[in-house]
Amino acid sequence: MIARAQLRRWLAAVASLAMLVAAPSRAQQSYHLTDLGSLGGVRGSGAYAHRGGVSVGYSFVAGSSFVHAMLNDRGTVVDLGTLGGTQSLARAVNSHGQVVGWAYLPGLAWQRAFLWQGGVMTDLGTFGGNVSDALDLNDAGIVVGSSFDLLGRERAFWWEGGALHDLGTIGGSQSRASGINQWGDITGMAQIEGDDEFHAFLSKPGSPLYDLGTLGGPASHAHDINDLVQVCGWSMIEPNNPASRGFVWADGIMKSVGTLGGIYSAAFGLNNLGQVVGASTRADGTQAAFLWQGDQIVDLNTLLPPGSGWFLSSASDIDANGAIVGEGLNPQGKSRAYLLTPAATTDVPHAQARLAFAGAWPNPVRAGTRFRFELPAAGQASLELFDLSGRRVRALATGAFGAGPQSVAWDGRDESGEWAGAGAYFAQLRTPAGTLTRRFVVVR
Repeated sequence: MIARAQLRRWLAAVASLAMLVAAPSRAQQSYHLTDLGSLGGVRGSGAYAHRGGVSVGYSFVAGSSFVHAMLNDRGTVVDLGTLGGTQSLARAVNSHGQVVGWAYLPGLAWQRAFLWQGGVMTDLGTFGGNVSDALDLNDAGIVVGSSFDLLGRERAFWWEGGALHDLGTIGGSQSRASGINQWGDITGMAQIEGDDEFHAFLSKPGSPLYDLGTLGGPASHAHDINDLVQVCGWSMIEPNNPASRGFVWADGIMKSVGTLGGIYSAAFGLNNLGQVVGASTRADGTQAAFLWQGDQIVDLNTLLPPGSGWFLSSASDIDANGAIVGEGLNPQGKSRAYLLTPAATTDVPHAQARLAFAGAWPNPVRAGTRFRFELPAAGQASLELFDLSGRRVRALATGAFGAGPQSVAWDGRDESGEWAGAGAYFAQLRTPAGTLTRRFVVVR
């Protein structure tokens, strides 16, 4: 049994480690800025996602008012084309170079979700309506987004094995999926009962949607999710008030990221280090890109190289190495997609293997759940559950594990075989690479 004082010490140590990992370093305060180019259109370009040196987004096409999905592979700009129509836009890319987004069909101005790989763009279909949109995918090739059905309702989907699947809602009639991590956790927004408002949700393929709540206002939208099952997005903070805040949701708690002095912020992307990027208004109402880390929000324009002449209006994504993409104005005042690379990692190498603990899913726990973690190398590990008093509830696993992703099931019972009571608990993962703790809640 762990004494309360000991429990407090290791919880404090975990919190201190998390703050240390997220805290800005000198190297992170200096960035190299790269213009990601365009497809020749005078109205510019923008970037929405970045993985493994590849950035995707959109660009206006030379000689037209149309946009096409654009890919920049380490300096080489590629037009991804369309589904036979006039326009397209890329929203996400995975480490295998697969790209998703929307594109027009021949003779139609309706968006259709696509998957692009190896130079081929594939229509992912709809739920019977005219419109669909693919917003994210993971390395397993599972795609998430939304599609309209025959009744004109927008419904969140996951696409796998050539078929669209309806994710459902939180009691209302409409929903949209916007992010998926490597574990298959999905986030987005869904209407609550009565269809009055949308709330951010967390789910998995084939599972009910869990309402993440709000920051106090009636609505919230989620945009991205990392492999630690942390979610970012934006939420209203009061009823009948246009002010909103970007948020980070982790272990059952939604936290505001603040603003750059104005009334608005929204978080669009986050990585496994807890770094978050998005856009916020300043005190004068100007919208600027931000980076949030270590509980501090920073205007990305203050981190640009001196005399760059750029103004960054929005940041859409941040990868495992801290590389950021978004949209801004170049020195000529043209809208352009950009890449910010931390000066210490200008080549943006692949992230090294690391220790990660995603915690419980589902969380809250109603019957059973699974605890997922990732080991940087094969070795011994133990997973134990404790209540808030420090009493050990269950030793779930101890022994040798291989390197990479792992998953341990819990049936919801304590060491005596009784159901664990409702309340908050902690799961502790101990390995030679370190000790990590995650909070979860049991409801009965």
